[in-house]
Amino acid sequence: MIGKMITLHSPAFQAYIQAPKSAVYTRLIVVMLGILYGLTGIAANAAFIASFESAILRNAIVPLIFILFGLFSVWLTRLGLAVLLWAGAKGFGGPGKISELNRTAGVALIPGIMALPALTGMSAGLLITIALIIGVIWMYFICVKIHEVTQGFAPWKAYGSVFAVFIFFASIFYIIMPQGAIN
Repeated sequence: MIGKMITLHSPAFQAYIQAPKSAVYTRLIVVMLGILYGLTGIAANAAFIASFESAILRNAIVPLIFILFGLFSVWLTRLGLAVLLWAGAKGFGGPGKISELNRTAGVALIPGIMALPALTGMSAGLLITIALIIGVIWMYFICVKIHEVTQGFAPWKAYGSVFAVFIFFASIFYIIMPQGAIN
């Protein structure tokens, strides 16, 4: 079902919303993405982690901090995306349905895997930049499908509402990102 959602299959979104264990699936997605984000952060900062003299810090505590930060970051991103999708839906006259948006927002984060190297500060090469752009565009289309299914929006309205959400999210992201990461 989740695989079909990622390929933008509308009935899969409706089935996911109605599935009794969709909240559990969403939590599992958040945990898996959070761990992956933490592991990518560890890989991106391997030299820094290796510089610790204490073996317990180098091999356990610092990697655990990266994993916990990854889990928290993905959880917070899912929550933020759900609230922004809710605001976009309400702003365009939709019913809101925050519980459905909250459950499906986790699935929208899956293409974010392509952006992990850029988000964790790995080299800013052309392939990483292309992967980042593809991941964000893919997330956009999943969010559009979420608005079509959960809010009953016509495609043009879903595209407009999600575009407004992404513009707002990009402006907030730009404001809170450290200047060195943007340049």
